[in-house]
Amino acid sequence: MTAAAYIVGAYEHPTRLATDKTIAQLHAESAKGALDDAGLTYADVDGFICGNDMPGIGAFAIVEYMNLTKLRHIDTTDTGGCSYQIHVAHAVEAIAADKCNVALVTLGGGRPRAEGIATGTTVRAGRYAQPDLPL
Repeated sequence: MTAAAYIVGAYEHPTRLATDKTIAQLHAESAKGALDDAGLTYADVDGFICGNDMPGIGAFAIVEYMNLTKLRHIDTTDTGGCSYQIHVAHAVEAIAADKCNVALVTLGGGRPRAEGIATGTTVRAGRYAQPDLPL
């Protein structure tokens, strides 16, 4: 049986309290670390997957910031605390479906802690609808 995809690089940013870094910097530094670990460069990446913690308009601001110029696939699925596990599954699916060959998955969750917020607990105004209560 042939595998659909392989994880060839990983990087955990060493900063736990990132008061001097932006979310974009954390994503870019983590991306660079994972790519270095894999022996790849930004030029090899044609798929990008991240959460919704990006500055600007979704992933497009960080894609431009990292100069990812040959993307064929972008995924910004947000399912809360398990988003990044789902992102790995989405990367495998995208590669298997020939949507991309090299999918880069990043997380920039160090900023919430720097701002005194536990990662994944921030309530974003207007983002989540309150379900109607039964009568």
